[in-house]
Amino acid sequence: MSSDPRLEAFSSEYRGRAEALLSTLRSHFLTMPRGSSFCERKDFERGYEAFRSATDDGKTLDGDRLLAAIRKEPRTWLVLRCILGVSPGEAAYLAVEAGVAQGKTLLVDQTLIRDLDARAKRGEQLLFDKKASRKAQREGDTMLRQVVPLLVEVLKAVPSEVDTDQIHRLDKVDTAEGQTSVIAAFRDGVPYSELLYERLLGRPYASHRDSVSGIIGALIEDAIKELLDTYGIDGAMARAREKVPGFEQAPDCRIPSKKPKVIIEAKLTEDDGTARDKIARVQTLRAYENAKPKGKRCQIVAVVDGRGFGLRMPDLLRLLEATDGLVYTLDELHLLVEQGGPLAPYVTKRP
Repeated sequence: MSSDPRLEAFSSEYRGRAEALLSTLRSHFLTMPRGSSFCERKDFERGYEAFRSATDDGKTLDGDRLLAAIRKEPRTWLVLRCILGVSPGEAAYLAVEAGVAQGKTLLVDQTLIRDLDARAKRGEQLLFDKKASRKAQREGDTMLRQVVPLLVEVLKAVPSEVDTDQIHRLDKVDTAEGQTSVIAAFRDGVPYSELLYERLLGRPYASHRDSVSGIIGALIEDAIKELLDTYGIDGAMARAREKVPGFEQAPDCRIPSKKPKVIIEAKLTEDDGTARDKIARVQTLRAYENAKPKGKRCQIVAVVDGRGFGLRMPDLLRLLEATDGLVYTLDELHLLVEQGGPLAPYVTKRP
């Protein structure tokens, strides 16, 4: 008998499955996929040196100079954005607002500027002396030539005052006094305590984690796809915003692909609040299935991982109840196809 006090929240019906889940849930928050656009420190350093050189350590903040630097070293764009301390989309918004102040109308495509940012991280050319061959490159070139000079003006200005119950995003060590702060940061450096304080506010790798969130979220779905292929199981994974006949909300996986009998929800989270929301989705699926005639109901299976699912026992109990105990972690994926497993009847081959 396990001595884990967390198991006291579960009835005997679900205690064994809960114990297995709690012992195999794995956290994924310390590791992240690099993705296709990860910027190495040494590469960012090249952009940093290009920015310093183009602006004479911040003393000459000029749009044309920075555009010339970006033309030679695309990661100079990243340095400009990081000095401001904003995301690509926020940088675009700042440029639009700065344009309005100058009587200019600027339209910035959010997808385009995120793509441009990713290309900069990879060191791909952003500005072209001659007309670029690809439409996205031409549009990015035009947009950057408009955005960069406007962001330079934002960088040079002292942030506006805000109410005492608010904080300004530019009220930080390298931008609090506009260009004066930029020059001081290049000249004197930044104290270690400032680095730690910014980590407190923003967490290291937060921006990169956001950029690869889709890859992280697909970790379980990819594992399920591989399982179906390995065991010759006919199944269909849901596409983004797909409407599936017979379902109020499309499940992540349907088995078989036509006239499904089993539906799988794949969920990964490191946060207990997000886990609660994802469990609520499974409960909604349960309610939909219960509303159908008995012979037409699908069996619901959940494949979960991440520490979020092991933080609140009442939530985990709700998940077990909504799936009749059919909840598995990534480490337990093989149990789906073993004898007695929910997918065993659909296996057509064994590896």
